[in-house]
Amino acid sequence: RESGQSTQAWQTVTDVSALKQILADAKNAENPVLVDWYADWCISCKVIEHEVLPDPKIVDQLKGFRLVRFDMTDSNAEQRALLDTYKLFGPPALLFFGKDGNELTNVRVVGETNVQAFSELLSRANDQI
Repeated sequence: RESGQSTQAWQTVTDVSALKQILADAKNAENPVLVDWYADWCISCKVIEHEVLPDPKIVDQLKGFRLVRFDMTDSNAEQRALLDTYKLFGPPALLFFGKDGNELTNVRVVGETNVQAFSELLSRANDQI
């Protein structure tokens, strides 16, 4: 339906093990990763998903990243434990990982964001990868 670029982009996972595998694979391939922490019951997540991430400027800036949506709608114990690992309270959150597999903690997004603010962070993230 859409051009491959935006649909190719996001891979949705719900299992912690699947997310860890993707991060490990990306590190081995030296691919930077953006992880979008998402849940159906999270209103801010929907705003980010529909208004921020599809923006052409953002799509362009995300070209170099492997894009993963961690769907924690179920909010099971394993998913919540991973939140604790990253010191997150819950979605929405957007975490960048560099080619070395380490999080770029100075550009993480917690809570709502908009196109302008996210674009500025993306510029900084792209400078670091």
